[in-house]
Amino acid sequence: GEIFPVVGAAELQNLAVTYNKVYLENQETQKLIRHEAEHDALTDALNRGSFEKILSIYEKGQSDFAMIICDVDSFKTANDTYGHAVGDEPVKKVASLLQKAFRSIDYVCRIGGDEFAVIATAADEDAVKAAVEKLRNLCAEWDAKEEYPVSIAVGYAMQAGRTMTADELFMEADAAMYRNKAEIKNAAISIK
Repeated sequence: GEIFPVVGAAELQNLAVTYNKVYLENQETQKLIRHEAEHDALTDALNRGSFEKILSIYEKGQSDFAMIICDVDSFKTANDTYGHAVGDEPVKKVASLLQKAFRSIDYVCRIGGDEFAVIATAADEDAVKAAVEKLRNLCAEWDAKEEYPVSIAVGYAMQAGRTMTADELFMEADAAMYRNKAEIKNAAISIK
């Protein structure tokens, strides 16, 4: 489980060098396997399994957090109209924009085909609103450059000071996202 010192007779030194090389290669392979198991292949965001693990940790912990749910409204239309290669682009871009809008200590996860969740750690409502506004601005800049409109709906729920299960928090954020989606049915970009 550790690097051998390269000392002693030539045969032992060769053995230690070989072992150390294999050991380091295995360490890198394990990192790669762990990354692939925890991340979505298309977006490199955390995957649904990671989301559920992180959420259960925060649900049991003492830290306040917020859950933000984001849905790419016109994902199916883009897929059907332009094909999957083009349809994947909005999903990848939204993942990238979420990474830019939220802090490095927050967890951006792809939880479905066109659905994302962010667990914002140690966040108050003002910080969440600021990140959502930053996301709105980034999306508006991106949408202005695209051939086809992509509508994004966002909802969030704060755990701060409340005793809610992860499922209840998710349902509250999801309901807020669907209210937002209904309000922006014909808008190009709107996030609340």
